[in-house]
Amino acid sequence: IVVCKKLTESVFRRCQEVVTDIDLEACGMDGYRLKINPTFGPLKFDRPKLVVIHLMIYDLDRHRQHVMASPFTCLDWERSNTRIGVPLKRIFPVGRLQPRDFLEARRGMENYLEDLRNSCVSFRNYKFQKNEIKEVKEIHPLDRRHQGEYAYHIVRNLLLNELKLSNGKNYLYSNEEIEHSIQVNFGDKANTHIRNFRAISACKNQRNSKYPNWATEWASEFTASFQRNFSLSWSRAKTVYFTRHDRTELNDGTFLGRLRDPGLLEDQSTIPFNCDVEKIYSSPSRRCLETVMRKLPCHHTYQDKRLIEINYGLAEGMSFEQFASAYPSIAQAWERGEDPRFPQGENTGDVLRRLKEFQKDMVDGAPSSVLIVTHNVVLRCLLGEAHGIHMKDWHKLQIPHSELLEFKLLNGHYYPNIPREILGKIFSKLSENN
Repeated sequence: IVVCKKLTESVFRRCQEVVTDIDLEACGMDGYRLKINPTFGPLKFDRPKLVVIHLMIYDLDRHRQHVMASPFTCLDWERSNTRIGVPLKRIFPVGRLQPRDFLEARRGMENYLEDLRNSCVSFRNYKFQKNEIKEVKEIHPLDRRHQGEYAYHIVRNLLLNELKLSNGKNYLYSNEEIEHSIQVNFGDKANTHIRNFRAISACKNQRNSKYPNWATEWASEFTASFQRNFSLSWSRAKTVYFTRHDRTELNDGTFLGRLRDPGLLEDQSTIPFNCDVEKIYSSPSRRCLETVMRKLPCHHTYQDKRLIEINYGLAEGMSFEQFASAYPSIAQAWERGEDPRFPQGENTGDVLRRLKEFQKDMVDGAPSSVLIVTHNVVLRCLLGEAHGIHMKDWHKLQIPHSELLEFKLLNGHYYPNIPREILGKIFSKLSENN
């Protein structure tokens, strides 16, 4: 994986030339030939004495786009410790897998089912036209052996990604853990699925040229059954929408916490939130309560002080530059990744603790759909922790006003479920190169 500052056709060709110059004999592969796969897809070239290098080249913008379109693939890449330069996660993070990724992302369930039906693997390729670069979707037909390998790839990846979603951890789970997941999720058919998974796993591990005739048909059946079970499981989840209040005249770059209580600007949309909710919780701040009155005027609102904005203490009303000049030791502590409190105020950890207390109280007895209207720092804590971002970088999260940020509440756990397009904007300042 190569991430460059700006991709052009000449840069693309030069990267391939550099890889072509690899001395295979010096790598202990005397008599081998080198082939470069410059596409974005798991194409196979199983020939004797052939070394295949899958060379994927992006610039910064295309890498961000790929993270949003293909979170499963990019999350796998983030585990690698073999690199030159900064880790991919610091260039632009995937965050945590979300339920909607299985339905919307590339290499999701529908994509896999389509490939299985067509006995092919879909992939993307660059097409250079003058000053324009396009990613073109193509398909590659698969012979019987590679249909079997792809069937193994699909089943294993679906199960691995479901484990990552459920556990919130980007691990490479073992086959024993995968089989346990099958046992838990497939009931009466679990033993059949485990037996078949073991059979194609053995073919893959032994590099067999022949897979069972039933491999592709079983993978299709498994994927369809996985899709039904997945949809049924998440249909039982409760939906919790978090949102930031509408803009005020004091959203001007100065520290706006709880010590000033402005109302909303008048020239903003009064279009209701596009959601059906049974209960609304709000910070007691005027700007949050007025947002509810604008967007959902017929609903009763429950006020909760734990949702109020951070207490900036003596920093209230200052710009960052003014604060850093007045309190340089605190600004320097931030630079070191520490979390000092504002003078006579709170720190990020204080806000996180009261947010988590509120979330814990919400678990029992929550209705099927809830709206929570709160503030910038509260939502930075929510999303920063949910997506595994280091606390020292939470201040970089760009929380939009009046955007519904969906979470699912299932079995006592909160799962972010925000469209990747919106997450891309929220994460936009996390890039190492900004």
